[in-house]
Parts: sequence; C-alpha cells; structure tokens
Amino acid sequence: MLRALLELNADAIRTHGVLPVKRAIAIPGLLLMTLLAPFFVLGAERPPIVITRPTIVAFFPPVNSDASDSDTNEALADFQIYTARVRRPLRSRGIEFRELYVHSLRIRVGTSVSTFRPKVYVGYYFIAPGRKPRVEYGVHTDDELLEIANEYFRNSSK
Repeated sequence: MLRALLELNADAIRTHGVLPVKRAIAIPGLLLMTLLAPFFVLGAERPPIVITRPTIVAFFPPVNSDASDSDTNEALADFQIYTARVRRPLRSRGIEFRELYVHSLRIRVGTSVSTFRPKVYVGYYFIAPGRKPRVEYGVHTDDELLEIANEYFRNSSK
C-alpha cells in the first residue's frame, strides 16, 4: 500500500510537476509513521530492574484490553487481585514488589545485567543481592507468595 502510494506520487510529480506540499509530504509521511511506530516501540529495550534489596517481580504477558480469551481474562484477574493483596505485607517486610506486563525481564545486580526469558509467561521472579534467583511459574495466591517469600528471603544469606 505504501509503495503504491509513493509510486502514485512519483507518477504525479513526473506528469504534473510538483504536488502541493500538503499532499506530497503529509500523506506519505503520516502513513509511514503509522506503519513504523509499532516497530520503534517494540524494539525499545526496557531499562533493567535494579536490585538493591530483596525483590519480587511478578510478570504477566502484555494483554490486549479487548482480549476475548476467557481463560486469559480469568488468569489476569486473579493475578491482579493477588498482587494487590500481597504488596502491603511485602513492603512491611522490606521486600520490593514489581508487577510487569512483559515477555522478558532485564535485571541488574551490581554491574551485572542479565535477561530472563520465562518458559511460562506468568509467574514470579524472586531475587536478592548475592543470591541465585528463584522462579515460580503460574498464578499464586497472596498467601502462597508470602510463604515462598518467607522461605526464600529468610534463607537469602545462604
């Protein structure tokens, strides 16, 4: 479509001279920006999550707001309910909690930056400085998350 529009403009220029500026630049320019914009957004790398203390990163794939898949909608609703409930108890324990809608995570601990690409797109990434990360896949209740956090971070000095 873009090629046809550009060829049409090139033919018009050869046949009739210079097109009016509005049509010659605005139409192809807007069309090109519309077509290329998603690639610039998708190609942009997110800054890494900087780990300076015990942290849990809850991850869920980006979901279209008009998604019609009832299983995805139910999983997303549960995910959001449990992440909302667990924030305050984790904060009171000094544990940072992040909720991201991504396909992969970039994590920085000290000067080291790594990328985590989950096998399953829903889950939780537990990490503390100097500690090997722990990943839990699937949607977990707030009580389950607190239990796992207690276990992982209590033993984070090992």
